[in-house]
Amino acid sequence: MRPVRLAAATALGVAITATLAVAAENTASADPQSPAAQPEPTTLRAIQVSSDIEETATGPVEGYHATRSATGTKTDTPLLETPFSVQVVSRELLDDQQALRIEDAIKNVSGVYVAQGPDGNTMDTFMIRGFQTDSYGATYQDGLRDFSRAPKEVAGIERVEVLKGPAAIMYGRIEPGGMINRVAKRPRAEAFTDIEQQIGSYEFYRTTLDSTGALDADESWLYRVNAAFEDSDGFKDFTHNRRLYLAPQIEWRPGEATSIRAAIEYMDDDRSWAQTYGTIGDVNGPVEIPIETNLNGKDDVYKDRSVSYSLDWSHEFNESWRLQQRLTYLVRDSHADGTWLSEADLAGNYERVHWGWEDEDQSVASVNLELLGHFETGPLQHTLLVGADYYDEDYDSGGWAWGGTPTLSNIHAPDYTSAYHDDYPADAYGYKNRNGGVYLQDQVAFAERWHVMLGVRHDKARYDNNYAGSTLLANDSALTWRGGVLYQPRPDLSVYASFVEGFGSSNFDWTTGTAFDPQTSYQYEVGTKWQPSPRFGLTVALFQLVKDNLTMADPENPLRTILAGEATSEGIEVDISGQITDAWSVVASYAYTDVRYTNSDTMQGERMFGVPRNGASFWTTYRVGDTGLQFGGGVVYRDSQLGTQRAWDPAIYPYMLDGYTLVDLMASYAFDLAGNPTKVQLNISNATDERYNPSSYGGMSRIMLGEPRMILGSFRMSF
Repeated sequence: MRPVRLAAATALGVAITATLAVAAENTASADPQSPAAQPEPTTLRAIQVSSDIEETATGPVEGYHATRSATGTKTDTPLLETPFSVQVVSRELLDDQQALRIEDAIKNVSGVYVAQGPDGNTMDTFMIRGFQTDSYGATYQDGLRDFSRAPKEVAGIERVEVLKGPAAIMYGRIEPGGMINRVAKRPRAEAFTDIEQQIGSYEFYRTTLDSTGALDADESWLYRVNAAFEDSDGFKDFTHNRRLYLAPQIEWRPGEATSIRAAIEYMDDDRSWAQTYGTIGDVNGPVEIPIETNLNGKDDVYKDRSVSYSLDWSHEFNESWRLQQRLTYLVRDSHADGTWLSEADLAGNYERVHWGWEDEDQSVASVNLELLGHFETGPLQHTLLVGADYYDEDYDSGGWAWGGTPTLSNIHAPDYTSAYHDDYPADAYGYKNRNGGVYLQDQVAFAERWHVMLGVRHDKARYDNNYAGSTLLANDSALTWRGGVLYQPRPDLSVYASFVEGFGSSNFDWTTGTAFDPQTSYQYEVGTKWQPSPRFGLTVALFQLVKDNLTMADPENPLRTILAGEATSEGIEVDISGQITDAWSVVASYAYTDVRYTNSDTMQGERMFGVPRNGASFWTTYRVGDTGLQFGGGVVYRDSQLGTQRAWDPAIYPYMLDGYTLVDLMASYAFDLAGNPTKVQLNISNATDERYNPSSYGGMSRIMLGEPRMILGSFRMSF
């Protein structure tokens, strides 16, 4: 970290810590762990898990604030003792906001923004701390990487967790901004069945089911089934979105020390390409046309079907040692007949050609094995984790299609009469991706106030890429480590500092096949955490994150790839979540992120695209006594951001995307209907009908359109 900024970050961290310490003294002069400082949690939902369930790293969260997470350490360590920034979006928050996708969840987390990948927003893609996640493996489930061209379903999710900064020590090759982990709902002995019907704007219909319980009297066999069916026209003309999701699972507990869980996730998506690709631009930026205008074809379609099989088990040898394993195997196929749009001229004319893939086929296997132990050496208390993991991915596009005779059209009067021509080329494209690693982590606690973490990992990776008869091959390996120290001046307050390295993707010159060194990263972070009660917490983090060995198109020959040097992201993040009173809950976040090229011969000092310098969110709900009424609302603010660079154009940044502010509202009423807990709810997202562009990709051809005002009503009953 550069000296001036390190000094400023350290001074700010000390000031924040001192301020929080004074606030802690004024807020809880008694022991913060005493009953007076921690009022008993109350049941805040009409349909909710029992409030006497102790929170675990993978289980339900009471309210908006989680005290534990497995994502940061894999060891069920309290967040107050974890020397990294980890944020948790609870199921209750997802339900109150009526979140339909992962992108709806992460808007509550500082420094995380929706992005576009190579195929629009057909998949989950995000910016975290200034760097884009992997376009096709942006999220993990229960700590294992998977793959998706379709946004992941939230019906089967218990919580969404975000680990900030390089996560390679625990999870292998991954982009350095951070990781998003979806924690699945698990079978429970307490039986219930929830059914919810949602109806909203644009002919939106969605039905979900969540059912769990025991299959036998001694509760050794448990089950859970989650399902969702969704059908919508979308806000653009001639578009549709349909989804079927089914996720049954069963768990066997032959004894108190052993559990085995098997699960299946099936998802079938059928959606219009135009709905995901947004709009286009001209030399002045995004074109100004009615938001419902479809610039693509009427018959553009994208279909994706996947089945994921998973098995995890754990066995406790005694109170100190546990062996655990998880494996998943995913198979999927996909087909797309879509459109590649050119940018528009000032008269609004543009071209569209075929873009898509013939019969995509893929398999992904992911597995890990871990030994977790607790022991003491003198005054030192150790939590030791030893593990190994492996990721194996085979992909075949079935024919990557682009081009053919163009169809001419105009943004003010799109031509839908001419069908796509059949003269487009389809090139063979596929790859094999193999990653394996072993890792060791030791968390040491001593003197009741100090916590030290050290971790090390060795990775080996092989990537084979074949496109149009050309072969690219990379064999990479890396030894990375991370360390952190955390001090608790009070039981409810901690101050930490950490350093972590990352191991990223392989690099090629796609024209010559030359392999460059793989991308690497490292991060410094200092921060403080305050948790005056188990239901409320605050995290402040300052960081500097450096990503090395970036690539770009050669300005002198855009068909060639050259190294672009490194990029540095620096910033501050603030996250607040929890209950202010039994009736009043809040979630708030703020991030300042400055990310630009450093140590670069061609891009020195240039700001990187797709990242607002300032981003903030606020959400609050209030329950009116015992009436069953609840009201809530919030805002999401995003600063302006640079549009994406056109790889074939030496111009660095052709346009800006304006900043925006979104307003969301909700109201609900909980009551008993024939003895069954019931809730009716109304949510209005983007209540002011703001027109905005959250992200972009590929220059002027793919500028993401934000959803206009959406009114969503729901009826939910529990049996």
